[in-house]
Amino acid sequence: MGHILLVLTNLAFPFAALGVLLGFVFSPRRRVLKHLKQELKERFALESAGDIPQKAIWLHCASVGEVKSISGLIKELKHIYRRKPILITTSTAAGQAEAQKNPDITKALLVPLDFYPFARRFIQRANPHRLLVVEREIWPNMLAAAQKAGVPVFLINARISAKSARGYRLVKPLFSMLFKKISLAAIQDENSARRYFSLGLAQEITAVSGNIKYDTLSDEAPKRAEVQKLVKQLGWEKDFIFICGSTHPKEEELILDALPAWAEQGIKVIFAPRHLERKEEIKAALQARPLAYGMLSEGNFPTNCAVLCADTMGLLASLYACGNLAFVGGSIVPRGAHNLLEPAILGKTVLFGKSFFNTPDTAQALITNGGGVLVDETTLQETVLRLSKNLAVLDNMAAKARQTALSFKGATEKIKNRVMEYERKTA
Repeated sequence: MGHILLVLTNLAFPFAALGVLLGFVFSPRRRVLKHLKQELKERFALESAGDIPQKAIWLHCASVGEVKSISGLIKELKHIYRRKPILITTSTAAGQAEAQKNPDITKALLVPLDFYPFARRFIQRANPHRLLVVEREIWPNMLAAAQKAGVPVFLINARISAKSARGYRLVKPLFSMLFKKISLAAIQDENSARRYFSLGLAQEITAVSGNIKYDTLSDEAPKRAEVQKLVKQLGWEKDFIFICGSTHPKEEELILDALPAWAEQGIKVIFAPRHLERKEEIKAALQARPLAYGMLSEGNFPTNCAVLCADTMGLLASLYACGNLAFVGGSIVPRGAHNLLEPAILGKTVLFGKSFFNTPDTAQALITNGGGVLVDETTLQETVLRLSKNLAVLDNMAAKARQTALSFKGATEKIKNRVMEYERKTA
């Protein structure tokens, strides 16, 4: 039955691809595609064998966050597989660009579309030694083609939400067929492990290792001095500053609605939108409000600036470091929450919404340990006002947030040990 479902997915591929193409044509984000010819070559697996390193340790990631999270693991893999090149494929061009910055990576390519002929051709030309699938990038044809070619497949830092698991169960014979042939699995948490087991993953090849993303957490904000200079330029040195990171439109609307009440109490706000291509939309929303605002990319801030949109890349951690309180976006809107521990490791109390299915372990730990506060559309405004008036309580919560963040480190070492154990057993 699993093979029949795999055939059916491939029969449906042309129709799905057409839908994606039409969605792209009418998407405002189509402007970000700058290298169409090269992208099509990689998406259709048209590289020659000479374009792809042979017998590589192949890691497949979704995008920038996953590529960054495995930087430490890549160093360990280079030590384990001393003579093997490191090949990265990503689902996005941004992820590929990030991978190309890493000197430990031999080659970074866009992953071929998940159509069996493309996956098979890529694997035939790459002839990889191992395939490591990072987080939740489960592509059936990629796995099937690798397993057919005899390439051991590892699930690394794997996770799966309850919603995704329910979807997978609709075609359980397909995923059961694929998961039963997985050689090694390092799962982020117990809940994800149970969901994988229900889909056919063998318990004896599985370990719960934590999330390697947290090993990249650093309390050294690299651009802290730059942000401190910005705060001085704004005249906010003595103000309470609320930092909102990776925000989405609805969350920004809530923030802007609360601004008058916060401004009355001297609270300043910096928000960093998740998608920077929304700049003009954000400016229009700010212009419709009564308070003075600034756009970081433009400079020349008004003297009475109450809110700043940080519409530039690479400053978020340093903004968290220089603020008094943090909110992490993607959590009031149903996106599963972005990195809750990024401000926590910097010693900041973290506010977030109830949509934290991407990071349930860290969210629950922050709440349980007293370093995080759950907010929603009705409580965000008042929670910020309350905490801004009791700095002793806020400092105590911030210390607990930092200790919580530190407790999540160590996954890279566990995964390395699992890989080494596998190689000893199969040598």
